[in-house]
Amino acid sequence: MERLRQSELLSLLDFVRGCYAIPQSASFEDFAHWLVDALPRLIPCAHATYNEMNPGASESLNYVNTAELRSSRAGELWARHMNEHPVLNYVLETNDRRAMRISDLWSQSKLRDSGLHHDFYRHYGISDALCITVPCAPPRLLGVGWHDDRVFTDRERLIADLVRPHISQAWNNAALVSQAQIRVQMLREAVECGETGVIECSADGAVQFISDHARRYLLRYFGSSRRTDHRLPEDLLLWMRRQDALLSGGDAPPVRKPLHCELGNKRLVIRMLSGAGMHLLILKEDEIGNGRSGSASLGLTQREAEVLDWVAQGKTNREIAIILQMHVGTVKKHVEHIFTKLGVETRTAAALALRTGHS
Repeated sequence: MERLRQSELLSLLDFVRGCYAIPQSASFEDFAHWLVDALPRLIPCAHATYNEMNPGASESLNYVNTAELRSSRAGELWARHMNEHPVLNYVLETNDRRAMRISDLWSQSKLRDSGLHHDFYRHYGISDALCITVPCAPPRLLGVGWHDDRVFTDRERLIADLVRPHISQAWNNAALVSQAQIRVQMLREAVECGETGVIECSADGAVQFISDHARRYLLRYFGSSRRTDHRLPEDLLLWMRRQDALLSGGDAPPVRKPLHCELGNKRLVIRMLSGAGMHLLILKEDEIGNGRSGSASLGLTQREAEVLDWVAQGKTNREIAIILQMHVGTVKKHVEHIFTKLGVETRTAAALALRTGHS
């Protein structure tokens, strides 16, 4: 088994201390820049890289320590040839995250015959790469690499393996800080928009933060108790899940629609923002206008008009109940009254009557 020299051990300990000495206020980008600057001090190399890759899409976000690899041309070449990289393919096939060199998998002649070397590496003086990967959620793959015009030694591969868990932990720390910064920014945007109620919650409705205004609104419109400090009301959670479902399918999801809840001459408007694995609900109350909609001109009450508007959009009674915060039975009664007032027997006919009434 390889043994480290004293100088190598000191460099390793200095690097590990650096991993945990990154300021708590540092962003993920701060961490990535620190990492590529620190890597050559641990293991000498011409180029040090950190790559956040999506191999299936041939996309990669790159941080490098040299101007040559920082160029847009180098980024394009890496994206074009990344799926040829033998270490990348080895990790994808085996999920073995131990430090690995290209020279462990390919001979120098095989490397020189590859498009990776002919179109990319040879222009930047690269004959070998020593690589480690950091666990993350698929399809991403996070890679850290040392690149040089020489073959890396077994001892250097051992050093890379020893620092791998510390780089992984430092990456997780930086990611948590960045998520917190996103949360702060979202809260700041909510305040700047003049919104009066804010709730931060997870996808399953667990409340992380609730403002006093938001707590009062939930009590007024949902009849919620102090338990809202810990969990969203069930009706509000159902609406939030539906919004997530609408946005989960397709490449161009619809814009999130606000939830409107009415009480007397007041209306509560709830909007949802999402990011960094959390949801932010913005609640604002306003006055209901006195004007009548086109559907109301058909002789319907305001509530019946709202139900008919959603019927015309193809919503089921249960979906309308969630949107308008009503019981399904109440929606069914409104639909029956609408049919009677319009002299129709089907939802399609009611929708046609609405369109005719608007024309």
